[in-house]
Amino acid sequence: MAEKYEVIKPWHGVAKGDVVQLDKVHPALKSHVRKLSDKASAELVPATPAATTEKQARKEAITKRLDELGIEYKGNLGADKLAELLPEGELEKLFPAE
Repeated sequence: MAEKYEVIKPWHGVAKGDVVQLDKVHPALKSHVRKLSDKASAELVPATPAATTEKQARKEAITKRLDELGIEYKGNLGADKLAELLPEGELEKLFPAE
């Protein structure tokens, strides 16, 4: 049965603090992970890909609308700069004032 381990020294593709499930810990990874107790692993809630911050959700909504309108943009721009590319009134349609 796979045990849960917390990463304390990251390696390629794994960040510090991540929780990994391993059947066997390879000797090369032994110093890089810490076994979680049953209680600690029971309290962990898996992250979901759909979990985003409000700022990320705002940027995604703006980029989706820019795509629909056929407006080209650079993906590395922030939400404020992308909002400037929208035609007049489009931003208010996306995020109506309450």
